[in-house]
Amino acid sequence: MKETNSEPLWGERPEPFTLLQDLVMNWWVILLAGLAGLMLATVAAGVRYTPRYTARATYAVASKQGANAFSNLSAANQMAQTFGKILQSSLMTRTIEETLGDEELDAQISARVIENTNLLELSVTGASPRQVTDVIRAVMDHYSEVAYYTVGRTVMTLLEEPEVPLAPDNPLNRGAAAKKGFAAGAGLCCAAVLALSYWCSALKRESDIEKKLDARSLGAIGYERKYKTPRELLHRSKAALLADSPLASQRFAEDYKRLAARVEYRLGRSGGKVLVITSVSENEGKSTLAANLAITLAARGKRVLLVDGDIRRPAQFLILGVDVQEKNELGEYLKGSGTPTDVILPTDRPRLFFLGGRGCYSSSTELLRSQRLPHLLEQCRQLVDFILIDTPPVGLIGDAQVFSQYADGVLLTARQNYMLAEDINEVLDDFADNRANVLGVVLNGEMSFDRLLEQLPGAGRAGYSRHERGDARG
Repeated sequence: MKETNSEPLWGERPEPFTLLQDLVMNWWVILLAGLAGLMLATVAAGVRYTPRYTARATYAVASKQGANAFSNLSAANQMAQTFGKILQSSLMTRTIEETLGDEELDAQISARVIENTNLLELSVTGASPRQVTDVIRAVMDHYSEVAYYTVGRTVMTLLEEPEVPLAPDNPLNRGAAAKKGFAAGAGLCCAAVLALSYWCSALKRESDIEKKLDARSLGAIGYERKYKTPRELLHRSKAALLADSPLASQRFAEDYKRLAARVEYRLGRSGGKVLVITSVSENEGKSTLAANLAITLAARGKRVLLVDGDIRRPAQFLILGVDVQEKNELGEYLKGSGTPTDVILPTDRPRLFFLGGRGCYSSSTELLRSQRLPHLLEQCRQLVDFILIDTPPVGLIGDAQVFSQYADGVLLTARQNYMLAEDINEVLDDFADNRANVLGVVLNGEMSFDRLLEQLPGAGRAGYSRHERGDARG
């Protein structure tokens, strides 16, 4: 088994679309991280918050030596400087502490001149409204005692009495803290998701197949937007997008043409006809890939039988639009009723035939071990050029391994950026242990920004005519 190295190759740039895809897929994790950051930031802001209140008193300062404005302004400025020194003096501090009965004064006292005036503003800032009010009144009551020799040349007239502050100067802004916390939590989570996405071993591009897996690459099928009109998006049609649909892009059809050519070449080298198409898990697009590969091979002039081997949850009858009666059910044939001619049905596409059903059989593995299955497949070999068998995912049930015993090759479908390379390699090893011939792996739903831009409205034609396509239905 190939050791999967999650470290990106030196110089290889990451696939931006898969990084964005992982962010979108993990939106709920990012949201939870943002909410956690919001709550932590809100709680931290409340714990660390200390309110600060300020009480103010305003004095008019005048000089005893002159009544003109210039002398008053000079006196105010001089008084502000002197007053500041007085307020910061140890004598003033001790006087206030003795007056209030506090061991230590926990408040900031300052004085400043209001610009272009002779008004002096005395302010005290502290942790409680009551404290700052008591301190500023103590200063007002005792400043003249402390500054007896320095204020003698000036006259200070009280204009505005201090009032108990009703609101803090620094109100707690929980909204700002919450926004910052949410942004920090979500941002860190985004960075973690991007780092994990960059270093994980999931298949992000076609070249990863042969670098990370014990298998050849059979190519990549690009992502194709299923709902191309507002009406389709509104009604959410369940019909699969097929390669011969007028709505399919030329690039999408060309991807299947390349895949069909490679499958035909690899099976043809050994004279094989029967190909099992499976995946590791659900939702990797194997059923749609099997149907489109069958349609494309038929369009190349080959007689193709598409077998819906998932008799627990059949889907091909819906994809191809085949009307299946009970007598045509593969499950009923495996139980012992009917003949091969009853279960092999034509489709509305030339040279394409269908074998499967619409009923659900819970005991699928037991039915597939019936001797009627290899007998049926052997008879089908004589009728068609290729037999494509769509099986359940390997990770859910062992039906794919049963079919692989009668097949000439196995094609594994791997959805882009979906399964880890380690899990895919385990499945490949399991097929190797059962002596199955794995033709290769197809990267399904490959998407890049280039492909995405091509599918935007106005970027080009979403589809092209049957004449240009060479009439893909044959």
